[in-house]
Amino acid sequence: MSARLVAVTGLGAVTALGPDLESFARGLRAGTCGVRDVTLFDASAYRTKLAAQAPEPAPSAITDEAAAASRPDQFGLQAAREAIAHAGLDGRADLLARAALVVGTGTGGATITEGYYRAWSRGEQRPARDLVPHQPCSVTDLIARHLDVRGPRTTIMTACSSSATAVGYAADRIRLGHADVALAGGAEGLCRLTFAGFASLRATSTEPCRPFDAERKGLNLGEGAGMLVLEEYEHARARGAEVLAIFAGYGVTADAHHMTAPHPEGDGAARAMRAALADAGLDASQVGYVNAHGTATPYNDSAETAAIKAVLGARAPSVPVSSIKSMVGHTLGAAGAIEAVASVLTLARNFIPPTVNLRTPDPAFGLDYIPGAARDVKVDVVLSNSFAFGGNNTTLAFKRI
Repeated sequence: MSARLVAVTGLGAVTALGPDLESFARGLRAGTCGVRDVTLFDASAYRTKLAAQAPEPAPSAITDEAAAASRPDQFGLQAAREAIAHAGLDGRADLLARAALVVGTGTGGATITEGYYRAWSRGEQRPARDLVPHQPCSVTDLIARHLDVRGPRTTIMTACSSSATAVGYAADRIRLGHADVALAGGAEGLCRLTFAGFASLRATSTEPCRPFDAERKGLNLGEGAGMLVLEEYEHARARGAEVLAIFAGYGVTADAHHMTAPHPEGDGAARAMRAALADAGLDASQVGYVNAHGTATPYNDSAETAAIKAVLGARAPSVPVSSIKSMVGHTLGAAGAIEAVASVLTLARNFIPPTVNLRTPDPAFGLDYIPGAARDVKVDVVLSNSFAFGGNNTTLAFKRI
């Protein structure tokens, strides 16, 4: 692997905490829970009506073509534009034309497909072109067209680790010399398909989720987008960009254990964390915070805790761990990117977001889960975990510049 260093120079976010990065950061610091009754559709037939629904896409961010795109496509474009502006790349067509673009998603434009099917079931004839946003790659294509990003382009779907994997893959484009700038992230929208699917698994909670709590009852679905601008470090310095953090490395593993359940001892998760540290040239003793996958499901929280203990060893009880899914819900294909944005904010703004709703930490776990309130603290290395169905595990490592 090339020694080219990868900097993070821009961030964008759309979540249940608000339509932009600053509302996201304020909500994380305040410990705001964005879980409410969903209003996008009638959820009365499902196990729960609760979800972390994001604000409607900003009209100023949506063009005529994008207005016909799916909800996650619009979220992705909005977050991408914010990240580009944050990085100071507005108007830099010369740099964007050569930039890489990698986006992760989960269900793609399922809301478009659901609407099409409902119209068909009523006897309405709609043109097949209306289904174009059904494709998972539609968000990537939309961003590329509207920002004129013409470098390597990839869409990744590895369930709930999709956008974390996208960030790592984009960093590789820079480290290998295929690009100097990359835009990476993920987008997801709430839809009936995910409500029905997770309800059938009895994985959703009828109350705001409580990661790592002894009485946790499951997850709350969420939606939104997270985007990061990655840049070769010397390239960023030469143009005077602010470096928010360094993307240090990542690890990807597979449990090869079960279609939905994680390995009970967190084997694949631990290997992903160790692989990220090895790729970054870091030691477990340097980790200052773990942004956990933390879904609030019984098996995931147990397996992830076991993995953290296995990797951090005797230090594990003293290393802060928190789950922002307690605030923004489980955003599925967008979760890894949104949590990567939160991880960079931890390094850039010196605070660790809390695990809200956590009232009784599971006594079997014994880690510092930051219940209730954010913690003002300076850390140098953050691991961000994303563990998906099928044991698709990705861990990202970021460090202070």
